[in-house]
Amino acid sequence: MSGRQNLSHFPSDRLYAALTRAAVAIGRLDQRLHNHPLLPAILFRERLEAARVCATVDGYVIDPWHLGAELEGLRPKLQGEDAADRGAYVDNAKIAFEQYQWLSRPTSTQAVRIHEATELLRFEAVTAGPLLGAARAFHRWIDDGNSRSPLRDALVSFWQETQLLRVGLPLTGARAFASDTPWKQSMWLPSFMNALADEAEGIHARVIGIERQWHHARAHSGARRSNSRADTAINLIAAFPLLSATRLASLLGISIKSAYLMLERFLAAGLITEVTHRMARRLFALKEFEPLREVVRPPRRHAAGRKRGRPRRDDRCFPEDLTEREEKVEYAQEAAKLIGPLAIDYGPPEEALALADVAIGRMQAFSR
Repeated sequence: MSGRQNLSHFPSDRLYAALTRAAVAIGRLDQRLHNHPLLPAILFRERLEAARVCATVDGYVIDPWHLGAELEGLRPKLQGEDAADRGAYVDNAKIAFEQYQWLSRPTSTQAVRIHEATELLRFEAVTAGPLLGAARAFHRWIDDGNSRSPLRDALVSFWQETQLLRVGLPLTGARAFASDTPWKQSMWLPSFMNALADEAEGIHARVIGIERQWHHARAHSGARRSNSRADTAINLIAAFPLLSATRLASLLGISIKSAYLMLERFLAAGLITEVTHRMARRLFALKEFEPLREVVRPPRRHAAGRKRGRPRRDDRCFPEDLTEREEKVEYAQEAAKLIGPLAIDYGPPEEALALADVAIGRMQAFSR
């Protein structure tokens, strides 16, 4: 009897399978990302994706690329047909930033809550290990009436502390909190493990996609000489989420003009994308980050041939439609035929002028 009671405390077969799957997926991802040359760009991309997934599970639909534009200091487009839609879009952008802040740059107040969550993770991991202990701690944390965000961020550092992941990757198992997931612990723990495995496999696939773009760009960079810096330039563009010509020139030790010529050649070959729609102060990235260009608002440009300021009424930069002008002339001619010449009565104005002359004469006589 005692043996059966002890067995009841061990994970079920379903939980064992989910635990094994999560461990294998996370271990494979850790091996791929350890000392990866494109790690800054990968972390930038995955933090945006983690913020999107967490917000979606919490009931908010956000655009991760809108968040990325805000973080990089760019001006994103305001989506929506009216003020209400645009207001909702701005509110969602604020929620996206809060999710990102919890995962990567918590405030001092948030750090206190994260510390409490980390202590609970450590306590549960002593007896159950980092993966199963984290799942039990998360379930207990929510049962105690706490919000999800502190423990999500605590997981990022906890995976590194337990050496499960050697990089600060936002692996949170957010989809385990979907509305259709059962909350009973025996059923929820496998769901959390499978959610972690799904996230790790998704990140692994996106990393392969970034690497594919990187290798394609290197293969077509046009580097033929042994001292060419084209491959190094591609490596830098791929490693950083966004890179300017000035920074590229500084990193390569070349002139800004040479950096621009190199970037223009990469653009013409379709190896990279320019995300700012500008003629100056441009930012470049791999083709993998092309959706960022779609959400960035193009700068306002003046019409050709017109200086700054309000245009004159007779400004030729805005020519009138010839068809519309011909219709106006025809309409005026037809109106003139129907109305005919106007008969103007000049009698009243002449009488007024005569009275004015009499008044002026009286004033002159009185002044003498």
